[in-house]
This record gives sequence, structure tokens and C-alpha cells, in this order.
Amino acid sequence: MMRNPEQTIGNLIDKQTTHNKKHIAVQMTLCAGIIGVAGIFIYFGMGAFVWNVAEIAAIVLLLNLALRGAGSLICRKYNVKSWLKQTCAVVLVILNLLVPICGITYAVQDGMWFYNIHDPESRAFLQARQSYHEVQFTAENGKTYHGMMYRTSNESAPLVIYFGGNGEVSYRNLLGREERDEWQYFAEHHYIFIDYEGYGLNDGNPHYLNMYEQALAVFDYAAALPYVESSNIVTMGYSLGTGNAVYLAANRPVAGLILATPYANGYDLYNNMFPIFKGPIKFLVKQKLPSDQHAPNVTCPVLVFASRSDESVPFSSSERLAELFGAEVEFITLENTLHNDVFGAGGVFDKVQSFLEGVKSR
Repeated sequence: MMRNPEQTIGNLIDKQTTHNKKHIAVQMTLCAGIIGVAGIFIYFGMGAFVWNVAEIAAIVLLLNLALRGAGSLICRKYNVKSWLKQTCAVVLVILNLLVPICGITYAVQDGMWFYNIHDPESRAFLQARQSYHEVQFTAENGKTYHGMMYRTSNESAPLVIYFGGNGEVSYRNLLGREERDEWQYFAEHHYIFIDYEGYGLNDGNPHYLNMYEQALAVFDYAAALPYVESSNIVTMGYSLGTGNAVYLAANRPVAGLILATPYANGYDLYNNMFPIFKGPIKFLVKQKLPSDQHAPNVTCPVLVFASRSDESVPFSSSERLAELFGAEVEFITLENTLHNDVFGAGGVFDKVQSFLEGVKSR
């Protein structure tokens, strides 16, 4: 029995239509899921991450189109053997895997290193206190920086420029100093903490090069203040901020340098979390933080605190950095002290006080 050709064509059309509808439904569900996940990330303040992933997806798509187009053109023009086609297909699969992995690894780094803290509650509390003064200035680079300053008196006095860790903001830091009665250890010094870009009231996005640029701007601003002894400015850094302190000491005439849990470079920090950033993978390191390159240019006295139990900064990295300074270094080794507990370790602030007094009397 012969089939009606029109009926056969109709069946094929129906099957293709059904297939297309299913395909469209799957695509729409996938798109809705992607949009939903992106919305969740944006709601929790991770819009930059979503944008980075979208950029990576676009790069992967363009890479696929370019390679497939080039492959089709070559196959049509030349007699390409089947084994070569298969090899190219495998290479394409590998690239499809590597590009997103490398791209996402590069994109998420800022979120790993910087916690953009604002803390308006601490700011409001300090605004009512006499010794605390909000700082705002526009540097030569055209950027406006915000932070907080503690003035020990209205008289001319030495100054400590402090650079905090990745989760510190100026208001919370200064309030904490008061709550723990730590101002007594700063030996009648003024104290200033300018927030990183993206922190506190500052615009922008934090990056180690921006932080270096800011460090110089803070020194230039503070040294010009009438109540600051410009020849007696000490820079102090903790954790992430030690890189800024080292860079500043290498490029401006500071009187002393205090470092708590410093690192030699960013590669040490990355590999402490995931020991894979070696060889060509080092190119994925975004925050290079090369303190080891600037340490030889430091000529002022240096005080270093490092703990053998530090889970964030390898003790060996701190040791290696200390050996690179072109100046006298006092290296204090702490035992059984975790990264966030360094300033709470016994005798640390006594050492800070004696160091400041020694620098002041030079």
C-alpha cells in the first residue's frame, strides 16, 4: 500500500515542528535559569561578577564561531584527513573548557581579595567624638579620597599612616583602637587611615596599582598639613596593607615602617590558598602585590611581626621579604597566633610603642 506523499510530508513537518518547540522550550528554560541566577548575584551586590561572566561567555562564543568557521573553510578548500579533524575537535573542546575556567578564575579574584566595607554606624559614632576628624582630599591624579584621622592634640606631632587589611575600613579601625585603649601605644602620634577605592565613602574599584597610587597621595596630603611633623611620618601596614606601606616607604622619605603579617608578593598568597599558580598559570594572578621588588629601596628602620601559625600569609613569605630590605630590620616571631590575632598577641603594641619612640628620638 503506497503512502500519500502529502501525508508523509505533513508528518515530517509535524515532527520537525514538535522538535523545534521542544528545542525552543529547553532554550527558554535555560535562559530563564541564567537570568534568575544572574538576578540573585546582582541582588547580593555581585553585579560585577555577572558582567565578568557574561564577557567570558561572549569570548567563548566568538572563539567557537571563529574556530568553527575557519575549520569549515579549511575542510572545504583542502582534503583534510579524518584524524586531523578529530584532533581539531579535541582541541576545540579543551579550549571550551580552559577559556571559561581561566576567565572565571581571573574575574573572581577581586571578590576574593577585597571586601568593600562601609560601616556607617562606626562613622556616625566617631563624628561625635572630638579627637576624630573625617578626611577628604582630591589628589593630583584627580581622585577624591575619604577616611578618618585621630589627632592626639592640636599641636604639631609625628604621624602614623595606617594601611588596613582587606576587611578593614577606617571608621571601624579607629573605633576599635579606642575600644581597646590602644592610642596609648602610639606615643603622641597623629594617626590617619584613608580607605581603599570602593571602601567607605570612596568610589572606584580596589586594585593593587590603585592602592600604590593612593599611598603616595596620602603621604603628600598628610605631609603638607600644618599640624604634622613631615620629617617624622611612620607608615604601618597590616596584611593586605603591608604592600602599600612597603611601596610608600620605598618612594617617600618616611621615618619608619611597621609591618604586621607581611607577604613577599601576591603569588605567595595565591599559592597559599591554591598551590597551582606556577609556571604559565602565574599569568592568571591579577593582584601581583610585588613587595619584594620594592623592599630593597626602603632605607628607614623596619619592624616586622610574623606568626608561624599564620594561616593566610606564609611565615616563609614574611621571612623572605624581611631579608630584602635595604635597612635595619627588627623581626618579631610570634608563636601560636592566627592571622587575625596578631595585634592581640602579647607584647606586640609594646614593641610598636618603643619603635615609634625610637624613630621619634632619632
